[in-house]
Amino acid sequence: MAENTTPGLVCGHHHLYSVLARGMPPPPMVPTTFQSILEQIWWRLDSALDLEMLEWSARLGALEALESGTTAIVDHHESPNAIEGSLDVIARACADVGVRVLTAYGVTDRNGPEGAKQGLEENRRFISEGGNALVGIHAAFTCSDETLEDAAGMARDLGVGVHIHVCEGPEDKDAAQRLRGLARADWLLAHCVHLPSDHKLEG
Repeated sequence: MAENTTPGLVCGHHHLYSVLARGMPPPPMVPTTFQSILEQIWWRLDSALDLEMLEWSARLGALEALESGTTAIVDHHESPNAIEGSLDVIARACADVGVRVLTAYGVTDRNGPEGAKQGLEENRRFISEGGNALVGIHAAFTCSDETLEDAAGMARDLGVGVHIHVCEGPEDKDAAQRLRGLARADWLLAHCVHLPSDHKLEG
């Protein structure tokens, strides 16, 4: 019987920590908007993460990827109460499983300007130390113009691209206007559900 072999698949946008959502209690009310889904599910989850939880979620996510034939993952990570060292934990966990990973820490102002600075620093530190990563930005609607400019400038200085959610929900409808002039061909624009056809963004 003939056997066929295909190259390993690549997952172009992932949140490895999302495997832990299966064990979460349901939100107090059914979220009906994109913003409420973020607030009641994903931001509750990422705020609860510590480095140990992050390690095990990355291992499980990587193992499940392998089971489906995926050998490389582009991960977008956020853990506002465990920022420093988080990208190292993800990289080690994926390496132990045998999955290649291109990671990023999603910078955001939703936890204040200090949280944004810490996220920028985690990207800078990891990439400067030779880590395989892009500079991460959560989304334009959760970042100030200053934070967007700082992240874009850091990526240019480090010679890497940016991984960002764009127009995933109507709350981010102004993303194209705000990112115009910042986004470049090496940016990974995820989702783009509500991105207008005349957006004029590179990426």
